[in-house]
Amino acid sequence: MISIQSIVFVLLISSILIDAQTFSNCGSGNHIKLNSLTISPYPVRVPGPATFTLGVGVSEDIKHPLQTAFDLKATALGITLPIKCENGVGSCTYADWCTACSTCTCPVFSGDQQMVISLNFTSGIPIGSTAKVRAQIDFQSASGQKGCVLMPSIDVRKK
Repeated sequence: MISIQSIVFVLLISSILIDAQTFSNCGSGNHIKLNSLTISPYPVRVPGPATFTLGVGVSEDIKHPLQTAFDLKATALGITLPIKCENGVGSCTYADWCTACSTCTCPVFSGDQQMVISLNFTSGIPIGSTAKVRAQIDFQSASGQKGCVLMPSIDVRKK
């Protein structure tokens, strides 16, 4: 017989894993859509490296340059603060994602693709010992093709 403690433990672990991979595609008529997300390590440890593995669906070949804007906000102790762009990490806008992401395959062709993005987070992220980070990423190509991804709650902890 399964104990209530076992069920609670499984539910707790499941909620942590689901939180790590919670995302949505914002807007409508997007040409770039996120289908899957894995973050490692999770929770993200700051300062330190983290790898974001994204399964992306692209409805048609993307016309470059692909402008990409990150909007990151950290919430800790009930206070939400923007995360500034520092050394290419944070709330940054890149004129061409293919130039900014050395591990990404460019040009971006239609179909399913996997993007592995490694970032090195600095101690400049405005958090106490733990925070939830909200990330919105907006894409727009030279010909107006769009994409928008929202990750509402990424768990971040100081080392």
